[in-house]
Amino acid sequence: MRLRLAPLSLLLAVAMVGCSRPKSAAFTPPAVQTVVLGEATFTPGIQVVSELESRTSVTLKPETDGRVVKIEVNQGDLVRKGQVLFVLDNVQPTAAYDASKAEARKDLLNAERYIFLNDQGAVSTKERDFYITQAIQSRDQARASKATLGYSYIRAPFDGEIGDLSSVKVGDFVKTGQAITGIVSNSLLWTNMDVPATVANRVKTGQPVLLTTQETPPFRGQGKVVFISPYYRTLSASSSSSPNTVLVKAEFPNLTGKLKPGQKVTNLIITEEKRQLALPVQAVLMQASQPFVYKIYPLSEVAPKIRESTQVPEEMKSKILSLPGGTPIVVQTAVKVGKLQGDVYPLLDGLKQGDKVVVSNTALLRSGLPVRDEPANDLMGN
Repeated sequence: MRLRLAPLSLLLAVAMVGCSRPKSAAFTPPAVQTVVLGEATFTPGIQVVSELESRTSVTLKPETDGRVVKIEVNQGDLVRKGQVLFVLDNVQPTAAYDASKAEARKDLLNAERYIFLNDQGAVSTKERDFYITQAIQSRDQARASKATLGYSYIRAPFDGEIGDLSSVKVGDFVKTGQAITGIVSNSLLWTNMDVPATVANRVKTGQPVLLTTQETPPFRGQGKVVFISPYYRTLSASSSSSPNTVLVKAEFPNLTGKLKPGQKVTNLIITEEKRQLALPVQAVLMQASQPFVYKIYPLSEVAPKIRESTQVPEEMKSKILSLPGGTPIVVQTAVKVGKLQGDVYPLLDGLKQGDKVVVSNTALLRSGLPVRDEPANDLMGN
């Protein structure tokens, strides 16, 4: 790798320090923190903004006409499957059910008696069958009456949370099919994502999806891809979806209850996971849109370049070359990096594993400046 020593800036800081001090004063290199380059785990993905939806949500509607005589819940209550939510006036259905049960019991006894008499030869088979049929019909009528009575009790179809109750109150007369409230289960949510066709082939069922809400502070969760449409969306007047995209569905467990249907979220579909050389964001500077870092070299390695330089005064050469051979020297080195992930960049070119770079006081450095190396804490995102 070629060492980049800026012609005019080489040892500029050393020169300024040297000119401002008595010749007898010793130069003290500035202290910097450094890290040794290593690998980190990167998860490149596809970012999509979407809206959360409930997988289980219904509007509650009575299956019979009636007057509301009792409301057993409040809006926002968590309810269990089968729990009674509303009670309609059931005086007549209860009376009808009681009468049908009594009729069914009477007809059952008659049928059993005629079965016995028929076995004894006392009555004809035709008479026996008549009473058996009558018992069956009475039993079915009792079951129907029980079902009708059951319609007076509006129950939760699944575990969930009660919605708005402002449209109904005790004393209201409700009709069959009238919407009175909703119930939603937020334990498992999903979202429909429009993934651009250019990257859709990278998406696979089962891939993790990282979710971030748009609130402050944001809430983060993780789900997975559960469905990928087999066809592309097309432009349609009845659809708000973007054309030339693929519908991808992901589901998210909502164990904390912090996610809500209708909430806008940012999703990151993790399409792969790989280990790669990482460069801390603190090490990277920009010059004319070109990222660079200050790489640490021992003086013994860069000394030949310093000796050959015609831009550095001989006095300055003597100062720097008189330092111990292991003295750390910073050299401006161009790098190529990928997209920032967290606090590290994936390193694409310019450095190799084990290289040491500066991560502090970088704005004060110049290529060729001696420094005091103080290793930093782990900044590699391992």
